[in-house]
Amino acid sequence: MSLGFFLTIEGIDGSGKSTQAGKVASWIQQELGRPVVWTREPGGWGDGES
Repeated sequence: MSLGFFLTIEGIDGSGKSTQAGKVASWIQQELGRPVVWTREPGGWGDGES
């Protein structure tokens, strides 16, 4: 069984976290052929608060 990993990207607002996360996710999918599950901090999006 192949194990996955959990990656977090932290930084201040506007520092490019989403841009870098997208690039890393694309690289993992293309180069490693692995699926990516993208989550966000509960306060980071509208439905997360509910």
